[in-house]
Amino acid sequence: MGLDVNLLKNLVWKPSVSLDVIDSVNDRFIDPFRSVYGRQERGTGSQTFNLFQDFNFENTLNYTIKSDAHDLNLLGGFQLHERNVQGQYYWGNRFPQDLREFVYELSENPNEIFRKEILRELSYFGRALYTLNGKYTVMGVFRYNGSSALADDKKWGFFPGVSASWNVANEDFLADSKVISELKIRGGWGKTGNASGIPPYAHYNLERLNQAGENGTWSTYQWSSDIGWEVTTDTNFGLDLGFVNNRIRLTADIYKRTTDDLIMPIKMGQIGNILRNVGSMENKGLELTLNTINIKRDDFTWNTNFNISFNKSNINSLAYMPNIDRIGIEGMGDLVRFSAGQPIGSFFGYQMEGVNPQTGDIVYKDLDGNGEFNTADRTFIGDPNPDFTFGFTNNFTYKNWYMDVQITGSQGNDIYNASRFELELMNDFKNQSTVVLNRWTTPGQITNVPRANSSSAMVISDRFIEDGSFIKLKAATLGYNFNNPFKGLNKLNVYVTGQNLVTWTDYSGFDPEVNAFATTNGVLGIDYGTYPQVRTVILGLKANF
Repeated sequence: MGLDVNLLKNLVWKPSVSLDVIDSVNDRFIDPFRSVYGRQERGTGSQTFNLFQDFNFENTLNYTIKSDAHDLNLLGGFQLHERNVQGQYYWGNRFPQDLREFVYELSENPNEIFRKEILRELSYFGRALYTLNGKYTVMGVFRYNGSSALADDKKWGFFPGVSASWNVANEDFLADSKVISELKIRGGWGKTGNASGIPPYAHYNLERLNQAGENGTWSTYQWSSDIGWEVTTDTNFGLDLGFVNNRIRLTADIYKRTTDDLIMPIKMGQIGNILRNVGSMENKGLELTLNTINIKRDDFTWNTNFNISFNKSNINSLAYMPNIDRIGIEGMGDLVRFSAGQPIGSFFGYQMEGVNPQTGDIVYKDLDGNGEFNTADRTFIGDPNPDFTFGFTNNFTYKNWYMDVQITGSQGNDIYNASRFELELMNDFKNQSTVVLNRWTTPGQITNVPRANSSSAMVISDRFIEDGSFIKLKAATLGYNFNNPFKGLNKLNVYVTGQNLVTWTDYSGFDPEVNAFATTNGVLGIDYGTYPQVRTVILGLKANF
């Protein structure tokens, strides 16, 4: 809910408030007699009460001055956000034989958990935007943010930014140009703060212990009392170009983005994972977009959009320890290593040289030269970050027909196909792929698949790293518009759309657009039983009456 109140000429006060409330109750009960599990537990069940409240209040003042040459806009205000989460969880088993519903008090083994969290965030912000003669624009912004989740002496952060642009096309020397229809030069610098994902009471240095419950075991996690804002500094320069009445438009942006005080969990021996500000990383790159109107006639049009992005990532520094290892694979070790001087999310392990024809065991590269196989032989074995990504869209219209085609792609990224652990390791009773038919079986045999049950295969190595480059027909739509087909019906649109139709790739898995650990910062390109994107075909109708 919001209001616009004109306090004075050109001065607008805008207060707004919102409240989201979700109140839910969930009951679950397995009686003591109708299933094997129920009889084993003598009945088991749970009851969960959850209350979620999200409150936002924002106040702004906006002042504008406009004239033939000058355009000034001033904005200032503050924003208050409070998130309140409350939960009560009751679980138990061993109930009376005749019970048909969950009654907590009748359990011989009752358990209960109470949860209450409040997170408060407060921001003061301002913006000044000035344009002279429609040619020169400068803008300054700031935010002063506070979060209750952060350490007492680090709750507040100041995040300023400045930008400027020059609309060269409005200068007199280009006003009558028949070739250049748009030319703008842009640049900016700014800082932003991030505290998302930090538990509300992290600054109390609390520890979450192992607790067994009906839905599994919660792992040990130690919060940090010293955690502060993660700060990203962004510098960018851009160019907008238009030719021939903007039938050809080119946009180019070059950027450098440095993030300091990275928020990540680190392992501290038996203490477990501790959430800390651990270091600095950098992304820099180039983004290009080309829009063209290829054909424009009364009955036929053809428009094209092409974009391509080049990005290089690097970890500048780490605190507390030289490396941070993530994504542990049971029985095999950690797959991803963060280390200064390396791309973000790099794969770390051994380099496979082949299979010993006499023993059938895998031979790994002896990097430390001591003649033995040990952890010092590990190195960086893959980079999940692509050299570039691109998208290519074409839109066609012919009379009442239209067709849209979108192609996307990625080049130069590695994928760790961890799904092959289950299909090629030959260390348990799972079904295996046909690759294992080429496994080593007799001395002298030359193959790149080790013998069955070889312990040498049970380590992270480049054996399962594959090229993840691909080109994909991401979407295609064909439709027809009927104008006034029936009395009372103004327009009828009939269309068919396909998504994820065709993929061209050398990757052996189901889908090269994978990320088994999408919620883990900085971890890309791991396929571990990842469900592929669904290929869909949709037939639709849209009607306007």
